[in-house]
Amino acid sequence: MRKIYLLVFGIALFFNFSLYSQTYTMANGANGTFSSCTGTFTDGAGNYAANRNGTITFCPSTPGDLIRISFTTFNTEAIGATCYDYLDLWQGNAVGALGTQDIRYCGALGAFTITSTSVDGCLSFQFISDGSVQQAGWTANISCITPCTPPTAAMISTSIVDICSPTALNPGSLTVPFDASNSTTTAGFNVVKYEWFWGDGTSNITNTATTSHTFPGVGLYLVRLRVRNNNFSTDPLGCLSSNSITKIVRVLPEPSFTGTTSSAVNTVCGSSVTLEGQALSQTITQATPAIISGPTSLPDGTGASYLSQLDFSGLFPPGAIMTAGCYPTLNFDLEHSATVDLQISLIAPSGETVMVFNKHGDSPLFANPTHFGTCSNGADNLVAGCVAGYTVVNAGGVAWMPTAGKVTTTTTNCGVYAGACETGDYYLPQTYTSTNPFTSLNGASLNGVWTLKIIDTEINDDGVLSNWSLTFPSTCYAGLETITPDLVTATWTHTGTGPAVPVQTTTSIAVVDPGPDACPSAGTCTGNELSNDINLGPFTAAGAFTYTFTVTDEF
Repeated sequence: MRKIYLLVFGIALFFNFSLYSQTYTMANGANGTFSSCTGTFTDGAGNYAANRNGTITFCPSTPGDLIRISFTTFNTEAIGATCYDYLDLWQGNAVGALGTQDIRYCGALGAFTITSTSVDGCLSFQFISDGSVQQAGWTANISCITPCTPPTAAMISTSIVDICSPTALNPGSLTVPFDASNSTTTAGFNVVKYEWFWGDGTSNITNTATTSHTFPGVGLYLVRLRVRNNNFSTDPLGCLSSNSITKIVRVLPEPSFTGTTSSAVNTVCGSSVTLEGQALSQTITQATPAIISGPTSLPDGTGASYLSQLDFSGLFPPGAIMTAGCYPTLNFDLEHSATVDLQISLIAPSGETVMVFNKHGDSPLFANPTHFGTCSNGADNLVAGCVAGYTVVNAGGVAWMPTAGKVTTTTTNCGVYAGACETGDYYLPQTYTSTNPFTSLNGASLNGVWTLKIIDTEINDDGVLSNWSLTFPSTCYAGLETITPDLVTATWTHTGTGPAVPVQTTTSIAVVDPGPDACPSAGTCTGNELSNDINLGPFTAAGAFTYTFTVTDEF
């Protein structure tokens, strides 16, 4: 009886302690499920005991939120990659069978954070120790986050803005106002950032919905807007809209006056002259998009996902979907001290995904571990080493297996890092074939936000994604905007002395692809050429006389 009494007392003491101090201790056996967004999760005071086998589950107290466990210390028995005492994690509200865990933690780890990815927002743990060495265990803080529900970008007006050329007699203003005040987000949050991409190679972020931009001159500009709200729990910049809204600004070209009499014409008294007037429509076409990401840090995340996005909204025909003829070329500049840690996937705007790199290379436990870059910084201190550029295609590249001709032991420092380079093999910067074929992207939406997702599956290594880009075949950009203004009138005028302008006759002929810009599809840009030649005379007095040839287009 005495033994049973002490056991009951110990159990009562444990739950009483947990209830009031919000410390959840991993004791032997099933410790239950706790719905809480505060507190401390620990193995107990001092070193954990031998032969432990305990389970525990944490769920958010508010439905729809996600549990986040932030470990401040962690140390369990491990030798090399072999775990003897370990904490297993399952995403969800239940512990599964041994060996089915989502990830296993062991050894002396630095601080790291786990956030639930489960629909129920829960995390479940099982701790097992053997009968030999015991270490200090762990301490972690429990919190909850509200997952990102993307806001929706919108503009009060998305109608096309047409501006007369700066060289026109009636030039339009190159400064255009924009109003995104009808952008929306979920209740409890506000839209706080407006990310503008002006289509002229520049961009900026505003904190207010209204702004203006001055365009550089004649050209066709596709303005794109994304917005962020003030949910910073999953992204320190705020939750990003899953859509972008577009608006076209066209600064229209003046016609070409090639063939028009423009230099001085000398004549003798009593003679007449012929002035030739010709004007040709001109084509401007939206440039093939050059969209490149900014840098993304890749800290030692142990199961963490890192996302970088590119916005291709409005760059393809409405409703365009992926086919084999539009498979993109993926380029990324990357440094990482353990390629075997990484899974890299390309995600289409509609969610279709292809894994382009899946933990290829040799582990840091081997004599020649494999790295990305030209010089990997071995310290896990978020100081970037030297990146190298890699290209991934659906077919026709080399395989990712780290063999001769694909890796090198030669290292090269760079301007941002002059420190020691880790030894081992480095993937050569060249074109590789995707781990999985791009067929999994078939049917995906082309317009929208494309995402590069990098998962760090193991501990102890970090790196940096300097940038990445996608290049689609030019034929896929059939939706590129183009315009060839039709010319309406071509008229000679004259004031002052000298012969009057006679009755005029203007002729018009259709012209296909007049340039200077190429059409997205050959033969589809049709304009016209106006001709109006006049005969003046006779000139009966000496002097200089000015005649003006003026053309008006459809705008």
